[in-house]
Amino acid sequence: MQKNPKSESSSTSQKTTLQTKQSSEKSTDAKQTTEAHSESSQSSSHSNNEETLAPIDTDAVLKADYSSMAGTWKNEEGQTLTFDQRGLTTPGMTVSLLNIDQDGNLLLNVETGTKKNLTLYIVPANKTLSNQYFSNGQSDESDKTKDRIVSSESLNSGKFTNRVYYHVSTH
Repeated sequence: MQKNPKSESSSTSQKTTLQTKQSSEKSTDAKQTTEAHSESSQSSSHSNNEETLAPIDTDAVLKADYSSMAGTWKNEEGQTLTFDQRGLTTPGMTVSLLNIDQDGNLLLNVETGTKKNLTLYIVPANKTLSNQYFSNGQSDESDKTKDRIVSSESLNSGKFTNRVYYHVSTH
């Protein structure tokens, strides 16, 4: 039986094309795996730099254990509130009363150095500050996926979302 050179050449060409295609696919797979690993490494190193913050334990806070709130809380305007395991430590602020509303939000009445009283509403993640605290038809437009603190001064200021405090560190 005589081999057809055209057929053999065509067969060799198909094999080469197939091998090149497989090699290209392996290279693409390896590149995608490397990129995915790189993104994963960046993501995990990024998350390692971020501090893990425990959720607010309202039952513990009601028993004067503020450990779950300890650290710095900051709003978009750069203002901060600080807590330690015993309570609010922000200079010029003294807690006069702690209560809880029907929605599970903590109400911290605070006296300031200017003899002006205000309420800090401590709102756990996945809860909403009730519309009863707002006037003029406003509502809680803060990030409900995070624990947050809202000052009574900011409720009807028109800058509500900029003045909501979020837990940023345990230091």
